Amino acid sequence: MFLGIISCENNRGAKDNSTDTKSQEVKDYNDKKYSLRIFETESENKRTETTAYISDRDTIYTQIKFFENNVLDTLNSHFYDLEFYNMGNNTYSGKITLYSDLDKLKSPYTNTLSLSFQQLEKDFEVKNQNFIEFEFKSENDTLVGLLTEFRSIDTIVNGKKMVRFVQGSIPVDTKPETDNPYIEAFDLKGIKFEKNER
Repeated sequence: MFLGIISCENNRGAKDNSTDTKSQEVKDYNDKKYSLRIFETESENKRTETTAYISDRDTIYTQIKFFENNVLDTLNSHFYDLEFYNMGNNTYSGKITLYSDLDKLKSPYTNTLSLSFQQLEKDFEVKNQNFIEFEFKSENDTLVGLLTEFRSIDTIVNGKKMVRFVQGSIPVDTKPETDNPYIEAFDLKGIKFEKNER
């Protein structure tokens, strides 16, 4: 890219930046650290959709959906639904709902969800519900964030009442190519699952 600019300047006194700017935008888009992809596997009446962040070093699975007879099994799946709206005047609103595989636990628990966006100084947080509603101002519609679930679960170990703490995080993006900084900052390893675990 740098050589192209020098070449244009040497061949023309006044350069036209329109082509260079467009090329840079395409280059920036293609040079993102992660590609967000969805993979499907199917056998008989069962289907699995897994969402992964792919880089040149790793593949990080962050969400999984199980279907049986084309019906989504939300209790065994782990994923989020994102509703995102442009309200005009650089204002955006939305709702993110987490479907956690921890929901199938019968033990009493306390649940906290928090949502952080890279471009905002504020976080959104709720307790004992599986969704967060948000609104903010921004000059573009690109969301880069992190959804964190924190649960304290009542349990019994060797006859004693105990509290088990579980925390999990899912990166949130609205574009298929991203430099989501939360993945490396929080050393996210993704979710582990067995294909025949159901």
